[in-house]
Amino acid sequence: MGTILALIRVILGLAVVLLLLILTLKYLNCFTNQMDSHFKIVKKIAVTKESSLAIVLIVDTYYVMSFSEHGSEIIKELTENQAQMLLDEEEQNIKHQQEMAANFKQIFDKVRKRK
Repeated sequence: MGTILALIRVILGLAVVLLLLILTLKYLNCFTNQMDSHFKIVKKIAVTKESSLAIVLIVDTYYVMSFSEHGSEIIKELTENQAQMLLDEEEQNIKHQQEMAANFKQIFDKVRKRK
């Protein structure tokens, strides 16, 4: 009986600690997540485990930037035409992925109906 009571205390203690941890992280998140309307990462591609390339919108100008654990660097400033071309291509990719997902869903639904 004493062992069961001790086990229940441990489980309740862990639940309280987890709850306090979640509440603390949510509170601290409001200080670390600074939303800035003048800076937006449009697309990010991982090159290696430690570095990536990104298309970044700063104020009204698009840049190609590299990010690594050693720092960030602007590689190139994109013209309006280049930026629009990349945004259009990204939009087409999203539409294509949605169409493919819908097609796979139809195929899976047909397979489920046959069973």
